[in-house]
Amino acid sequence: MSKITLLSLGLMLACIAPYGQGGPLLVSSINGNDILAFDSTTGSPLGVFASGGGLSNPYGLAFGPDNNLYVAGNGNNAILRYNGVTGASMGTFASGGGLNGVIGITFGPDGNLYADSIGTNQVLRYNGTTGAFMNVFASGGGLSGPRGLVFHGGDVFVSSFGSDQVIEYNATTGAFVTAFASGGGLIEPSGLIFGPDGNLYVSSLGGGQVLRYNGTTGAFIGVFASGGGLSSPRGLLFGSDGNLYVSSGDTNNVLRYNGATGAFINVFATGGINTAGYIAIDPQAIELTPEPSTFFFSAAGLLLFISRLKRRAGL
Repeated sequence: MSKITLLSLGLMLACIAPYGQGGPLLVSSINGNDILAFDSTTGSPLGVFASGGGLSNPYGLAFGPDNNLYVAGNGNNAILRYNGVTGASMGTFASGGGLNGVIGITFGPDGNLYADSIGTNQVLRYNGTTGAFMNVFASGGGLSGPRGLVFHGGDVFVSSFGSDQVIEYNATTGAFVTAFASGGGLIEPSGLIFGPDGNLYVSSLGGGQVLRYNGTTGAFIGVFASGGGLSSPRGLLFGSDGNLYVSSGDTNNVLRYNGATGAFINVFATGGINTAGYIAIDPQAIELTPEPSTFFFSAAGLLLFISRLKRRAGL
């Protein structure tokens, strides 16, 4: 296929078929050793976005300040990096420092990468540009088998899988603040996120539910989402539609719940997932639908679409 043909095809399809509002939904396929992409508007499968580079048992996903994708490779005790547009492997970004089993990763307000180390019950910090190990950032306070972390309001909140709690640490110093949330049936907490309402949502992997806690006090509010086949929930994400998306590990899909009521809406994404891990939206893949009056779209969107075509065509 010639470059001219690719360009023409890209122009034509971009005008009639949006790629998905805000970019594709990415799902780590733990036992598939790859990251799969789904249209974030329709849930339609788009194929493998990233794989290779030694990736083994991927869990946590995070987009860095460079807009590339970082993946927690639990099977090889490393954080791997992939091109945020093409999904091409860029190699191992960070490892060492005692990292022993990694599931949750995130970039902090300081631009550095934070990763939980399951085997050592710690949160480790790596230089966000070079990947060099910096220090053991947080530990103690009952932290056991951390599985997810999120920065919010000047602190960092870490799910403590082994003690059935969410633990709060100072986001600047890493000092222990408090055991922030527990109870309400929280069993083996994994993914966690602060919602549009300012409250904390936690996936209770052992309980098969998503629980909600007061975002200021940590008091248990109630079971927010369950049903629809949800089993071993991990990743949580509030979409651009305001609804909550939850990866269901045992049923190999992503379920959607009403973002205000928690009512089950539908099985949003399925196909090809082998044990659903964590989820993220790719900020690089922008909406390609042009304004009806102008048929205009950005050069970045066109290049993204063409790169997808080339990959699928084996070019």
